[in-house]
Amino acid sequence: MVLSQNVSAVGPLNLYPMVHISLMFGISYVLPDFSDESCTLKMTLRNLQSVLSWELKNHSIVPTHYTLWYTIMSKQEDMKIVGDCTNITRSFCDLTDVWVNMTEMYIPKVVGFRGNAELVSCMGSFFLAMDTLPLDPPEFEIVGFTDHISVNVKFQSVAPKILNEEELQFYLALIEEQSGGTVKKHKPQINGNVTENFIYIIDKLIPKTNYCVSVYFEPKHPRKINRSPLKCTLFQPGWESEF
Repeated sequence: MVLSQNVSAVGPLNLYPMVHISLMFGISYVLPDFSDESCTLKMTLRNLQSVLSWELKNHSIVPTHYTLWYTIMSKQEDMKIVGDCTNITRSFCDLTDVWVNMTEMYIPKVVGFRGNAELVSCMGSFFLAMDTLPLDPPEFEIVGFTDHISVNVKFQSVAPKILNEEELQFYLALIEEQSGGTVKKHKPQINGNVTENFIYIIDKLIPKTNYCVSVYFEPKHPRKINRSPLKCTLFQPGWESEF
């Protein structure tokens, strides 16, 4: 999918929020207090994938591997182990295909080991509400051509189960284009499948000027914007570059 900066319409990706407030009103939870836990747990949408990450508060504790368990508060079931996050060395777990119900509260438990010895265990609680999950920026690259810059944005080929075209509640703000002390924001309209990669073209550029680009999701609450690091290229008509 190729988009030009000359797109005239500025609007949502034909996607508006469907917040399940009516369902949540019928559920009464006594929220557990996890403020004294040994880890800080964080849930984000990373390239539209639901990712749980954790960081130990005591950095002198260094596990060699982790295992993740979880339960759903309303079901009062024993904790289940997450198969793809058993004895892992990384400090995050992709739960896109595991946590799929936006009306439930999920209780994760992370256990850190060194060998067979348990070093640390911590728990948390999360609703998968789209208006509370931080949105990590998508992957992208920029390519400088002789008369324009191409911004190639990459999405996952399959959207997570908690998202659909009625529930997504953000806009794709492409770009913050920075050059010569000025900032220009582009908001292309994307019609159709947001799981497809697409290319956005920036033209009408000034020769011998350094252009920097940031790509990010823009949720309803601007304070929650998580911008990508800038990628820059020096626009020199007559040669091409890739970053």
